[in-house]
Amino acid sequence: MQRIVKARIFVFLMCVWLFLGMGTAVLAQTIVDPLPAGNLVENPWFREGNQPSLAGWTDAAGSNVIWSLSQKPSNPSPDQVIGTSARLAFGSGQGGGTGQGGVDAYLYQVVAADASMTHLNFKIHWVTQWIDRAMVTIYGGSSADGPWTAVWTPLDINQATSTGGAWTQTELLDTTIAEGFPFYKIELFGRYPDGRQQGAKYTGVYFSVDGNAGAVVEAAPAATQTAPPAEAAPTTQPGRQTAVPPTNTPIPTAISTQITEEAPATAVAIVATPAPANTRPSVRPTQTARETAVPAPTPTPANQTISPIYLIIIGFLLLLVIVLGIGWVRAARK
Repeated sequence: MQRIVKARIFVFLMCVWLFLGMGTAVLAQTIVDPLPAGNLVENPWFREGNQPSLAGWTDAAGSNVIWSLSQKPSNPSPDQVIGTSARLAFGSGQGGGTGQGGVDAYLYQVVAADASMTHLNFKIHWVTQWIDRAMVTIYGGSSADGPWTAVWTPLDINQATSTGGAWTQTELLDTTIAEGFPFYKIELFGRYPDGRQQGAKYTGVYFSVDGNAGAVVEAAPAATQTAPPAEAAPTTQPGRQTAVPPTNTPIPTAISTQITEEAPATAVAIVATPAPANTRPSVRPTQTARETAVPAPTPTPANQTISPIYLIIIGFLLLLVIVLGIGWVRAARK
């Protein structure tokens, strides 16, 4: 009799442990709304199937040199696939390179667009821990190889506006430029302090163009990037570069998740005037632009939704716990 009681108590406690563990894992899963239609970005969630991937994106330092991948329940996901993201931090995460403190890191993608459209739209999910600068810059060009002219900086974060390890998403930002381009370069930038190991992660990148143009805001001429020769493409991790002074960006409203591996932005619209350049500067120039009159966007928190599959599992485990509990009580009375 004592053996039976002990065995049932053991099974009961194991079921309780499994139930609590499963419930915690389910609640940690972060499911967010899908991105709007018309996205020009390939692989916006940094995955192929249910596996993390940088396909469609280019690490400016070379393949698998700096940027790596992350896959964990706390990363935003539009569906039941565990959340994936591009990762700038020490270590290779779920594949890729490894970050280094004090080093500028660029991850970019070139997309084709209708040059007659001058209204740009952008949205992104991002999280920062210790960061000197986390920034997204949109460039326009006449060809897929450049030269590139900076036209918009929809996200610009420094340590003062870092999310401190909580995922945040921007609203759907937009701006109007004076002249459209047949190609755009979406560039994700990050640099975290020397001596730190956790920088930034990005996912859910959205960029589109349409004909809903508004008023064009006058801006100072933007710097132009000239594409380097093919043979000069770097294959090793770049050296330390001069830090770009941080800009003032409103402090974001953070959502509750964590970054263990390892901000809202002020939309800036600038009219680009290409200037000839022979070589690409070693340090990317800072764009000087006049801010739009549009108020700064407020980040929208992600929704946390429990998967129906996990609800079924939880219900089954709860029923099993009840049955075993009743059996244990009856056995104890005997």
